[in-house]
Amino acid sequence: MKIEKVNPDTLAQPLAAYSQVVRAGTLVTTAGLIALDSDGKVVGEGDVGAQVRKTLENMVAALDAVGATLDDVIKTTLYLADMGDYAEMNAVYNEFFEASRPARATVQAPLVLPSLLFEMDAIAVVED
Repeated sequence: MKIEKVNPDTLAQPLAAYSQVVRAGTLVTTAGLIALDSDGKVVGEGDVGAQVRKTLENMVAALDAVGATLDDVIKTTLYLADMGDYAEMNAVYNEFFEASRPARATVQAPLVLPSLLFEMDAIAVVED
């Protein structure tokens, strides 16, 4: 089985030794993606909606790098620094997954950078 480990050029380089998206056959997994621009700067500091939007845009780019789309996603895990931001996060998330609704878990967790309010990872399945 061919395994692709990719850090797309359109995304900021990882903060540590990991791949942002991995495709193993028909299975695609992403690392925890965050609201960084291509220069590695946090987008939407203090604005959870802006961070969710940028993170999902980064998710689209990561999936695209291995031939997947949001429609291929079967599971997401969402990490919120503050559950008080749930409604705003959910509204933006729903814009991206309105037609395709994967299984999902949402947890509150401290994130790697103090300015981050949101992080997510995903599992997708694609055609051979």
